[in-house]
Amino acid sequence: MNKQILLIFNNWKSWIENEKRLAFKTSQSYCIDLKSFLHFLSDHNNSNVDLTTIINADEDDLSSWFYERLKKGLSHRSNARALSSLKSFFTFLITKKLIPSSKILKIKGPKFLESLPRPLTESQTLKLLDDIKTEKERWIMMRNLSVLILMWGYGMRISEVLNLKLKDFYMEDLRIIGKGGKIRLIPIVNEINIFIKKMIKECPYEVKSDDFIFLGKKGGKLKPEIIQRLIRKIRNRLILPENTTPHSLRHTFATELLQNFVDLRSIQELLGHSSLSTTQKYTSVNKDHLREILEKNHPSTDDL
Repeated sequence: MNKQILLIFNNWKSWIENEKRLAFKTSQSYCIDLKSFLHFLSDHNNSNVDLTTIINADEDDLSSWFYERLKKGLSHRSNARALSSLKSFFTFLITKKLIPSSKILKIKGPKFLESLPRPLTESQTLKLLDDIKTEKERWIMMRNLSVLILMWGYGMRISEVLNLKLKDFYMEDLRIIGKGGKIRLIPIVNEINIFIKKMIKECPYEVKSDDFIFLGKKGGKLKPEIIQRLIRKIRNRLILPENTTPHSLRHTFATELLQNFVDLRSIQELLGHSSLSTTQKYTSVNKDHLREILEKNHPSTDDL
């Protein structure tokens, strides 16, 4: 923990004890949780934790930390308390104007904590895409379909998709700016490239090289809430499972690669994970599929 973060930590500790008047044991537990998370972030990102690291902390970081804790035998109840500890810390940072906002504060505990990555089935994904195609306004339909295809077919985060600019399409490669400003290039299928270019031509607003390609109806940059609301409406209409969210499409991409025996390092590169430990959480999701393969192909005791 560097000097700046240590000072902030001590100030936060004083804040929860003296201003928030938390009980001594609660305060102790909060401090243990926060230290654990900061150490995890350091290992996870292979670098010292600073304010930039903290600002960029998001659902992926949190789910990886919770998963590590579950593997060590800690309970969901313990993770629920740990989330409260982190929210207290991020609230302090915003209150003291040390950071402008935090994605951590938007995460709802019980619903999130109970779930490790849960992919959609092929049937569920196709139902989702088919429903998108029923949109009457052609440009909007092509826009929404392009967003979902990039998340499902290329494992992109919704923020990465909506931050794409026209200049990010390099011939057969797509330039993605991920968490912490890290850039990765991934090859894009020609048909998808052509479809997105057609979508841009259909757009009623002019899109120049330095402009975002996914726009709202009024011409501004498309907000993630629009896509989240769209998928929620489709999910309710088609009675799809609760895990049908924009982020589940990214999980589906990773799981499908694992099921096709793509190595973890390649998946890590495609997803833009800074640490392999984040990618490894998908292996637990894939166990049922592997068990099915083994049971199907393993000789029975009758053959022995």
